[in-house]
Amino acid sequence: MPKEDRRIIFSNDEVYSALCTLYNQREMRTLPVGKIITAGVDAEDPTMLFFVLENPVEDTHAKVEHNRDFVAAALMLFCRGCGVSLPRNSKKAVVLQDGTVILRVRIG
Repeated sequence: MPKEDRRIIFSNDEVYSALCTLYNQREMRTLPVGKIITAGVDAEDPTMLFFVLENPVEDTHAKVEHNRDFVAAALMLFCRGCGVSLPRNSKKAVVLQDGTVILRVRIG
C-alpha cells in the first residue's frame, strides 16, 4: 500500500496565531504579546518546544514552552481554519528544521 509523507511549513507569525487561537479556545492564560523570533527544542526534554517572543513596543522578551502535542493541536486547529485538510487517520508530529516549525503528516 502506498504511503504519503506531507510537511506543512509554518511562518513564525502563523505559529503565533495558532498558539493564540488554542490559548483562547482552552481559556488559558494569555500568550505574551510579541513576535516569535526563535523556536527550538528543550535540550533537557526533547518533547518540549520553546518559543522566544519579542515585543518591540516594550522592548521585552518572553519565553514560552509547550509540549509537542500542544503545538501540534494548535497547528491542526490553524490548518482547519485555513481549509488545509488533515486526514483523521494520519500520524501527525511537530518537527523543527533550522528553526522552522513543520507539521509532518504521515498516511499509511
